[in-house]
Amino acid sequence: MIQGVIFDMDGLMFDTERIYQRAWIEAGRRLGAPITDEVVLRIRGRNVADSRRLFGEMFGDSVDYDAVRAIRTQIADETIAANGLPPKPGLYELFDALDARGIKAALATSTAREKAMQYLALAGLTGRFAASVCGDEVAVSKPDPGIFLRAAALLGVPAEACIVLEDSPNGITAAHRANAKPVMVPDLTPPDDALRAVCAAVVPTLSDVIPLLDTL
Repeated sequence: MIQGVIFDMDGLMFDTERIYQRAWIEAGRRLGAPITDEVVLRIRGRNVADSRRLFGEMFGDSVDYDAVRAIRTQIADETIAANGLPPKPGLYELFDALDARGIKAALATSTAREKAMQYLALAGLTGRFAASVCGDEVAVSKPDPGIFLRAAALLGVPAEACIVLEDSPNGITAAHRANAKPVMVPDLTPPDDALRAVCAAVVPTLSDVIPLLDTL
């Protein structure tokens, strides 16, 4: 029986990964850094500390991660301020379904808390989560399972009794390692056969998660 649902945020709840991807590449262009789609894919779903480490592995001292990130954040913030925060289809319907069943929700995002709470407020979702763990509150980011184990503990339920909703390969891997029930709602990266093998389900939208609340 499902006792909790743990949500990723970017690319899962909100259609922000495309905004971030364009912003990273534009920030790299402005600073002359060779940031490609492949680079963005490597850091997707990871927190700042882990992303900074990966930049060091990829570029050494030739790219200033913090300088690029600052411009990327400015571009993304300006885009969202101008156009709003786009929710993914079925987001509010899924929260209503959880409320109707008395299933608790937790947020487990690699985004830092200040930004995550800002997004929840923009989307009118403040107060819809019983617990939250953010990227600046964990030492190791996804695909390490720690963020999901902590979120389940804060909910007071076993990870095994939680659905974890994710769009990224790093997130699905982390959910699998936490022994939760990974459900992928793909965004920019479709699952390959290996990723599908560790998913409890792969569904096109958050609306399609609702039947799984009664069957997984």
